Amino acid sequence: MTFRIQILASILLGVAAIGASGQSAPHQNGGGLLQRTARLEVRDVSLETALRELWQRSSVPLAFSPDLLDGNDRVSCACAAATVRQALDTLLLGTGLQFQENGSRVIVTPADVSRPQREARPPQPEGQMSGVVVGDVRAALDSQPIMGAHVLVSGLPGEVRTDARGRFRVRLESGTYDLTVRALGYAPRELPDLAVTGGDTSIVSVYLRRAPLRLTEIIVTPSTFGILDEDEVVTQQTLSRDEVRSQPGLGEDIYRAVDRLPGVSSHDITAKLHVRGGPNDQLLHMLDGVELYEAFHLKDAGGVFSIIDVESVSGVDLLTGGFTAEYGDKMTGVFSMRTTTPPPDRIRTTLGLSLGNVSAKSEGGFAGGKGTWLASVRRGYLDIIFELTGVDEEINPTYYDAYAKVQYQLSPRHLFTGHVLHAGDRMSSHEDDGTMLESDWGSSYVWLNWHADFTNSLSVQTMLSYANGKRERLGAENDLETGVPQLDVDDIGNFDSYGVRQTWSLLASDWLALKWGADLRQSTADYDYFRWRRSWIPNTTHPFAPPWTAQYDSVTVVVDTAGFETGLYLSSRFRPVEQFTTEVGVRYDRHTHTDEEDWSPRINAALEFAPRTTLRGAWGLFYQSQELHGMYVIDGDDQFYPAQHAEHRVVGLSHRLLDGTSIRLEAYERRIADPWPEYRSLEGQIEVVPEEGPGDRIRVDPTRGLARGIELFVKRDVGGRFAWSASYALAEAKEEIDGGWVYRPFDQRHTLNIEAAYRPNRWWSLSCAFHFHSGWPATEEIFYAGQTARGDYYSMSKFGELYAERMPAYHRMDVRISRRFPIGRSQLSIFLDVFNIYDRENTLALNTNVNWHWTGNRARIVTTRGAHGLIGILPTVGARWEF
Repeated sequence: MTFRIQILASILLGVAAIGASGQSAPHQNGGGLLQRTARLEVRDVSLETALRELWQRSSVPLAFSPDLLDGNDRVSCACAAATVRQALDTLLLGTGLQFQENGSRVIVTPADVSRPQREARPPQPEGQMSGVVVGDVRAALDSQPIMGAHVLVSGLPGEVRTDARGRFRVRLESGTYDLTVRALGYAPRELPDLAVTGGDTSIVSVYLRRAPLRLTEIIVTPSTFGILDEDEVVTQQTLSRDEVRSQPGLGEDIYRAVDRLPGVSSHDITAKLHVRGGPNDQLLHMLDGVELYEAFHLKDAGGVFSIIDVESVSGVDLLTGGFTAEYGDKMTGVFSMRTTTPPPDRIRTTLGLSLGNVSAKSEGGFAGGKGTWLASVRRGYLDIIFELTGVDEEINPTYYDAYAKVQYQLSPRHLFTGHVLHAGDRMSSHEDDGTMLESDWGSSYVWLNWHADFTNSLSVQTMLSYANGKRERLGAENDLETGVPQLDVDDIGNFDSYGVRQTWSLLASDWLALKWGADLRQSTADYDYFRWRRSWIPNTTHPFAPPWTAQYDSVTVVVDTAGFETGLYLSSRFRPVEQFTTEVGVRYDRHTHTDEEDWSPRINAALEFAPRTTLRGAWGLFYQSQELHGMYVIDGDDQFYPAQHAEHRVVGLSHRLLDGTSIRLEAYERRIADPWPEYRSLEGQIEVVPEEGPGDRIRVDPTRGLARGIELFVKRDVGGRFAWSASYALAEAKEEIDGGWVYRPFDQRHTLNIEAAYRPNRWWSLSCAFHFHSGWPATEEIFYAGQTARGDYYSMSKFGELYAERMPAYHRMDVRISRRFPIGRSQLSIFLDVFNIYDRENTLALNTNVNWHWTGNRARIVTTRGAHGLIGILPTVGARWEF
């Protein structure tokens, strides 16, 4: 009965709002003091003066501290007939303060949300009096505030957005204006002929009715996460820009910002992602539509940072399964990044200093706002840190990256964009065990985009691209006692790719949309690899011969190869009824270097069977070919293998509570067929020279694979002082080898993430994150004693059952404190980040310590288990200056 009464009340409220002219009653959730008449008339006075005047004229006691008030804030309020609540809404909007009735007085305190955009100011003649429009935007069904709604004012360039409480404020010259309020998922609302008088404040409340999204805006892929995007309705935003900036983590890296999402795993050293048990090379990495073949710095150390500055990224779509037909040649997921749109009317510059790098970004406009530009550059200084601190004088890593974009709006229907990205790495390593590495890596991308809207329903995007990747590795190992060379590696590689891609989109009607496209690429890859290695074999048969015999092996791979890749896709999105949308697509891929062609049917569907509740499902086949630059030359393998493929089955349920809490529950299964062979180090350590240890590196030939799990994600962040999120995943990733099933190296049975943030005011933020997962699989190394023919003892080893052991469980907590300082029109942000605050000794790999025990003249080996640890407690500081 209570539920029915709530529904009836919501319907009546919606009807009342629909019948109004855009202005409706003020908030009714206050007490008696807030409903009293304000009787306030002030113009261009300080906020403190206005509050004291309100106290005197309304006879409502106000409690506030003058220290909280900005002395530069000047306010006006024509609130003679308004309530005290409306007057306080007007005076405090944009100040970072809030109010609440407490007994016999009203208390003004720091707000729960960061300071919103204070107001938009059009150019005004000097000395002309202006007025203020203050309003809030809410949903008609449940009166929930709508964050991020667009408020457009006739004659005012740009737009205003509502804050986390659905509020906005705009200053205008005296006159009459038309206001239009838009929000994704809601029908637009117009407020015509709104009169603004100089020195006065107009108060409006707008209630929006739910409206079906455009067919192309509906999310049909269940495993979709949006990062940084402002349009939460479309992207199902999981992490906002402020959250990415304020959450703890190493290096402020965009990849590390998502490693606590369900289904995603990595470890402390590398930024590479393992999605639902699949390795990083099964993830499609994209930036503004172009594929990034190598997206990480310091590749010899596992890929420590990404090559993209997070400050240049405006949004990320992470798809962890079941993606639609426009994405091809990867069989696990998609990580698609979009760069920021520069402001057309001014220059904005950001300087940053964080763990590992210093960065600079500048952006602005030209040609009267038709064109914009963006340029960013970063330089890593780990080499300087190592040298100054003496942490590791044996390793000298350097890296840098640069990105530039120019955008020009030729006409309202034609947009041209040019992009350039370059990244470089150098690594110099001289270790105590005699191992040496000198490496030089580089990657460059150039691409042009033309987006054309031929009609309101038909659009096309054309992209021309070029990509280059190169590497040069020189490795060696010398015997510590004699200095005799044991290993020599000379590895040179180069990759070039030229591509053209065209994507068409047709919105045939409100219930039918079509997408189709083609992707053509011509690529070449050159390999020049040489490895020479000396190993020692014990003499167990001839007592008068030397106890050890040198054995030599060498590998030479010299290959110049080329290939042409064709990708075609067609998909149809259909909405027979408002609550149900489905997309059916098929993809065709052809690769000449492996002489194969593949067809990939895919189906996605979304059913909104209750308010704020959506059921999504996906099924499809996903093929992945071995790329031209992906030959396993360091293992002496010069073959290209046929495409591996996977079948995805995903179902997900998402629901948003009335209080703003969002809940997502998903179940998935990925069946893998024809997997490639893999070369793995069973010790599990990151080796800068993988060829160094031949005994622990083996070839694994799985015949099929399986990854499945259940994921739960809950988040609450409605702009208050406290925000939190939590996720849990129960999963397994395994493969069949030699007729038996074994777990994959990054299998995590249980994964738990908890994050919390406290924002006492608009300047301070405190956040912490706890991460736990089950131990990864490991393989035991078994040592035993042997004797030469002369009676000398030596140790030998072999590996036990593949991945039959488990490392200890992993857990850690990170904490970050950040503070913003306004400096004129600029802003300085600083942070203190403590990684692994309780100094947990997490395990990267297990090892075995060998000890000799003698009984008389006989010796035996006694082993103890040890561990190679990950990063311990690591405090860092950083700063960012925006001006």
